[in-house]
Amino acid sequence: MPRRFFSQQSWSIRSRVMLLLLAPLVPLVGMWLFSTTVTVVPAANLLDVKSGVDMFGTPAYELVSELQAERALSMRFLSGGPDVATELDTQRAETDTALAEFRRLTGSDDAESAASALTRQHLAAVGKALEELPLGRAVVDTRQYDRVQIMRLYSGIIDKTFGLYGSVSGLDDHELNRQAGTVIALTEARELYARENALISAAIAGGGMSAAERAEAVSLIGLQRRAHDTATRYLHPDDAVHYTAILDSAAYLRMRAVEDRLADLGRPAPAIDAKQWSADYATVDGKLYELESATASRTIDATMPAATAILVRLGLAGGAGLIAIVVLALVSFRVARSIIRRINALRRQALHVAEHSLPDVVARLRAGTDVDVDAEVPPPGAVEDELNELENAFAQVQRTAVASAVQEATLRNGLNQVFLNIGRRSQVLLHRQLALLDAMERRTTDPQDLEDLYRVDHLGARMRRHAEDLVILAGAKPGRGWRHPVPLHDVMRSAVSEVEEFTRITVVPPQELALRGRAVSDVIHLLAELLENATAYSPRDTHVTVTGQLLPNGYAMEIEDRGVGMPAAAVEEANQRLADPPDFDPAHSSRLGLFVVARLAARHGIRVTLRPSPYGGLTAVVLLPRELVVDGNATTPPQAPAAPPALATPIAALTAGAAPAPAAPVPADVLEGGPTTEAELPVRAPQTHLAAPLREEPVIVLDAEPGAASPARPAERTRSILTSLLAGAHRGRSAAAVSTLSAPPADTPAAAEPPEESTS
Repeated sequence: MPRRFFSQQSWSIRSRVMLLLLAPLVPLVGMWLFSTTVTVVPAANLLDVKSGVDMFGTPAYELVSELQAERALSMRFLSGGPDVATELDTQRAETDTALAEFRRLTGSDDAESAASALTRQHLAAVGKALEELPLGRAVVDTRQYDRVQIMRLYSGIIDKTFGLYGSVSGLDDHELNRQAGTVIALTEARELYARENALISAAIAGGGMSAAERAEAVSLIGLQRRAHDTATRYLHPDDAVHYTAILDSAAYLRMRAVEDRLADLGRPAPAIDAKQWSADYATVDGKLYELESATASRTIDATMPAATAILVRLGLAGGAGLIAIVVLALVSFRVARSIIRRINALRRQALHVAEHSLPDVVARLRAGTDVDVDAEVPPPGAVEDELNELENAFAQVQRTAVASAVQEATLRNGLNQVFLNIGRRSQVLLHRQLALLDAMERRTTDPQDLEDLYRVDHLGARMRRHAEDLVILAGAKPGRGWRHPVPLHDVMRSAVSEVEEFTRITVVPPQELALRGRAVSDVIHLLAELLENATAYSPRDTHVTVTGQLLPNGYAMEIEDRGVGMPAAAVEEANQRLADPPDFDPAHSSRLGLFVVARLAARHGIRVTLRPSPYGGLTAVVLLPRELVVDGNATTPPQAPAAPPALATPIAALTAGAAPAPAAPVPADVLEGGPTTEAELPVRAPQTHLAAPLREEPVIVLDAEPGAASPARPAERTRSILTSLLAGAHRGRSAAAVSTLSAPPADTPAAAEPPEESTS
């Protein structure tokens, strides 16, 4: 996981620089926080000693005092002393009051937040021990325990409270901690003295001490003397003087003498004066309490200077460390920000070059505009550091890219001129060839020769289309052009005539509509490319159907084949190329037809869309814009000189309806003296009812005798079929076309003569 974390390639430069910056700062800040915490915690503990004593120590001390008094009265009650029961009940009430106050103070929100984990642990232990107090009282009332057992029950509760003292007074300062330990030791020594007093007082009240009680008393005497010796070892000199005065007092010496006689187990238990013992104990215990209070006050008062000294050291050392870290952070961030700012500036420059400058240069080069490399690329600047070297290197890369684009544009323009020159030369030669073939077709009478000439004528028309492809690749317009609208039927037939397998194409006759002359050549070429593709990628035994329909926004033609189709992704890609024609890439020359169709469609605003055919192949939908389609009756210019020129009727006028056309007068040669059939009906002459400019030579040859065989019939039928299929091309080139070919190069022999459209 760490290796993957540090090997992330998606990190930004800013993130990496910030990581390098934070890598040394974070440990430094951590060390500073650690040292500060280590210093602050002891100071805080010292400052919290008084509050801890107020919240935990004082109520616990009051509770211990009341428990000690209740213990002594309970043991006297078991001894059968007079009037002890009433005094015991009063003491129990005072103990309950101290217990309630202890629970209130230690259970407050302030105490909960101030208590350490150790303090909470000892509080829980004290609470659990106090749960035994009601049971102990019940045992005392029923006199089920002896005096030693009752003493141990109360002493166990008090011992748990001493653990709470230690958790509250724990200090990090060695000297103060030792003084606090002395205070706790004095308190524990007083508790042992209190136990000894309770046992001896109960024995006096009961009239004697059993052997077990005497052994317990001897043990307590040894424990309290050793505890006092330990507690007074580290007393303050003033407190040591006070303690020495206690040891030299008469009350203490009388008590010590009684203790010595009790400790001599070889002698009988001494008689003890109850009043004298009680008075001496009260005197000595009071003086020990004064010593304990003085030591505790001196310890608490010493915590404030110690805490202040710690805080002063913290302020000096911690402040200096913090200032050093802040200065280091500011310097590091300033340097990092400078580096990041320069890197971001270089990044913005690179993005601007990649997204704006270079595309703009390429666009201008494609538009034929001259580009000055020195003006487009800034000169290199002074080299001050590695980033300056990187900026200059990027500028050199930009200069190389612009220079390469200029060279590529120059090469592309040269190739386009080569394509255009070859295309124009080929167009001129093919146009002359088609004109020569047309003349030969008109002179030939042999059916077989005529059929061969038509096939050569058909190949020439296809070659002319491929020559026009070169012109389109060069970005120029094909040479063919018309001034007047041409019927859509003729446009479709002309496109069919330029396809190799034209016999497989079925054209559904369109409505009486025409295409404006400026778009005729390109639409023929566009349809021929789509038809060529449809026949090439469909089985030879299937047909390709061409249909058309007038729509509110134009005229739609559908070319449907029954081939193998294309994958959905390929269809989507092809439609995208048709909608937005890309630049020609020689690496994709296999899709030359698609590129030509896209170029021609974009030139006239024609929409070409491919979609799957229900038969498994493809359907190409060609939507001609509304402004390119006019009424078919306006395809021929007016013949009478005096009449105004006929205007093409827009599509919008076609939806208004039209009156029936008047019947044409019957020709006289048909009414009288014309040839008739066996049913005595006049023989129909082809193209009699067509407009004069669109008429062709008759293509149907009548038999000399009905039913008689004629050896020339197959050739004549072949000529009729070919002539009918190519009639659109003948009519477009001979009747309505006006050549607009560009002049051929100067070295072309026919440069001075504009080529004529072939009628093949």
